[in-house]
Amino acid sequence: MIFTLHLGILSNSLLLYILWKNGRKELHFKVLFIIFLWILFTQISFLGFINESKIIFYAMFLFQDTLPTSVGPCLYLYVKTIFFPSKHVFKNNYKHFIIPFLYLLFASIPKLISLINNSEPFTHLRIGLENLWALSNIYSLIYCILALIVLSKTKKLVKFYYSNINSKDLDWLQIFLYGTIVIIGIDISITIYEVLFGDITSAIGIIAVFVVFLIVYLAYKGISQTKVLLPEFLLKKEDVIHEQSTEESSSHQTKITHDPEELDILFKRLEIIIREQKCYLTPELSLKSVSEKLNISDKKLSYLLNQHMNVSFYDYVNQFRVEEVKKKIINPSFSKYTLLAIALECGFNSKTSFNRTFQRFEKITPSKFRTQVLKSKSNYDLNEL
Repeated sequence: MIFTLHLGILSNSLLLYILWKNGRKELHFKVLFIIFLWILFTQISFLGFINESKIIFYAMFLFQDTLPTSVGPCLYLYVKTIFFPSKHVFKNNYKHFIIPFLYLLFASIPKLISLINNSEPFTHLRIGLENLWALSNIYSLIYCILALIVLSKTKKLVKFYYSNINSKDLDWLQIFLYGTIVIIGIDISITIYEVLFGDITSAIGIIAVFVVFLIVYLAYKGISQTKVLLPEFLLKKEDVIHEQSTEESSSHQTKITHDPEELDILFKRLEIIIREQKCYLTPELSLKSVSEKLNISDKKLSYLLNQHMNVSFYDYVNQFRVEEVKKKIINPSFSKYTLLAIALECGFNSKTSFNRTFQRFEKITPSKFRTQVLKSKSNYDLNEL
């Protein structure tokens, strides 16, 4: 168990370093940093308990005792800051932390005072009402489920708004939330067992193993997800396109938006910006930035793409990027470039998204495509001889 905790502390420290290095200025990085710093203090508290170090245990006790109640609202806030960052995000979401704050005042602090006054604090785990207090982590379970609901909706919608973010790019966050739910579920199960049958001395070790596994996974994966700004209208309904057509057909102004001639003109302007000006080479290209170039609303552009052209913004932009990649692979001037270098030149922002997108459009991997091009060129040269 001690080895597991040491491994967890080491992995957590690595993860905190990654977070600190990758995005100290981004709000969602700050929230995630606080979450894992909280977990680190909890791990140190457990280590103090196992080693019977009163100073360490008492110093970190409030962190480990309030974490089960607070981690859910924190993760919910984290998901909100990824998709809907705002200067007032904490002010608008403080209500979610009322229960954890009350738990701190009326459960954690009294419990800490009781342990300090106890001559043998390490022989005492939880009894009676303390076990029932521990079931307050159900509160976190509810918020983790709410965070998953928000994530599920946004995963379906990012392709309508971004050219460099695919729903699969958010899979790590989904695994993170599911892993947290599993850990909370195990903690609740252990608590119920302890209420009915008595304390489990190895409970800390059981939970620590799962926590370490989750942290190691995240440290290996790396936390490089940038913020995803989504317009509010995209989340009003799961079927965003249906919602738009319903809303926009309700007024005379939106009937103009649906006018076929206007949409055709708008389509030609879009083609000029994307195809001729090669805006697709910009990795951060988004629906909002293109709509600003066209001097129309992002809602109107979304309607043009999804209803009139029957394509998502992600697919529309990336088809140009794939064609650009193919041109460069065929071009002898790029023969010494790696595939990743070519992909980055063409607007892709990662190797994973490039490989996945290229294969989806061309039904072949980029490396196999390049091999076929080189083989075809070699055969042509031989025939020339």
